[in-house]
Amino acid sequence: MAKNEIANVQIVEAIEEIINEKILDRDTVIQTLKDALILAVKKKYGNSDNIEIDINPNMGVVSIVAERKVVKDVEDPNTEIELSEAKKIDSSTKLGKTIGVDLDLSKFGRNAIQIAKQILIQRIREAERENVFEDFTHKVGEISSGPVQRIERGAIILNLGRTEGVIPRSEQIPGERVMPNRILRAYVLDVQKNPRGPQVLLTRRSPEFVRKLFEFEVPEIYEGRVEIVGVAREAGDRTKIAVYSVDDKIDPVGACVGLKGTRVQSVVKELNNEKIDIIGWDPDPERYISRALAPATVLMAFLAADENHMIVVVDDDELSLAIGKGGQNARLAARLTGWRISLFGKEQYQSLLMDVSDLTEVNEEQAAALHEFDIDTVQKLARMSPAALAEIPGLGEEAAIILADALLTMEDIGLEHGFVTDRDDLLRERGIDPEEERAMRERDRRKKRAEEAEGETEDE
Repeated sequence: MAKNEIANVQIVEAIEEIINEKILDRDTVIQTLKDALILAVKKKYGNSDNIEIDINPNMGVVSIVAERKVVKDVEDPNTEIELSEAKKIDSSTKLGKTIGVDLDLSKFGRNAIQIAKQILIQRIREAERENVFEDFTHKVGEISSGPVQRIERGAIILNLGRTEGVIPRSEQIPGERVMPNRILRAYVLDVQKNPRGPQVLLTRRSPEFVRKLFEFEVPEIYEGRVEIVGVAREAGDRTKIAVYSVDDKIDPVGACVGLKGTRVQSVVKELNNEKIDIIGWDPDPERYISRALAPATVLMAFLAADENHMIVVVDDDELSLAIGKGGQNARLAARLTGWRISLFGKEQYQSLLMDVSDLTEVNEEQAAALHEFDIDTVQKLARMSPAALAEIPGLGEEAAIILADALLTMEDIGLEHGFVTDRDDLLRERGIDPEEERAMRERDRRKKRAEEAEGETEDE
């Protein structure tokens, strides 16, 4: 076998090896090899403008052809060829014609071939990184798994096959101990490019991780017959998940728990024995919040007139259970439902009932009018809508002011005597900046006051 044929065979074998091992597109590998060989030609001959390269791995052929002009006397052997030599290639050729001359790969020289090899490796690495980046970009929002390769500066590094996944300390389950080689699952948050290749950012702390784990374990969720309405989580401690069935024949909670608890226990095990409360979603906010506060039993839940605020009453001996350790149970219930919650014990709530006549903005005539409609306490008044209050004779345009006074009073009562979930915490859960939201509310109030003042001026 000729040297050039040996070189051809080696290159063709290298192409197949790269395609199989690196899982790269054949056309990408061939084009990269062409670019590398052109640079090798340029290194040897100083010019590559007249070079054409053809690679056919199926036929086992790599040809490098230099286009040279047929001349009588050669001045530049890289671009010209003597007539007698040209006729050996094509007997019909003539002076002034251009003819293709096959270049022998084996004569390129060791340095030129080495440069081509280095360029090929570099380009292949770049193409492979791009390939991996694109592949994992499509996996954002999904779960990936792999063995723990190492722990580096507190971050867990997973071997994901063609790249590494990183679980920063901030995205780990608090208190979880992870040993090398353990197979770990995590939720893909993001894929980032860096000089060492794509870096897959993972999390085991996100509520979305729990959502995806239930999709894996519960076929009814994967098939869309049971839907996860919401997930609230304090990683390493407790998670609340609300589910709903689009099929009346399926119990959504039972489907998630599984026979003898097998399905939910699989998720609990993956989450390092984190407690999981599964509740059935309900379109009625009062019933929904009552379920979300489990394991406590709710005696009474009703809406306050201000936005997304629910007042809840439980038995006095279950108040601590409803609140939870450090307020966790109530806090998770608020995040899950999207409602701010004020919690009271039964006797405590009864002792805090306040007559409407005690409100600063309510005069005797207005108090009497409210009593006629069985709105005798501030607690009842706070549940009224502005439109309904405005219909009560004697209140009229002052209904909104009276209601605002009732709501502020209820807020003070809750903060002083009850347990109130953090409104700012709830806003952050929805992706709203509390400071921006407060500024917006203040702008709305100023605008409303300005409009009212303008209306009074026009009346005068």
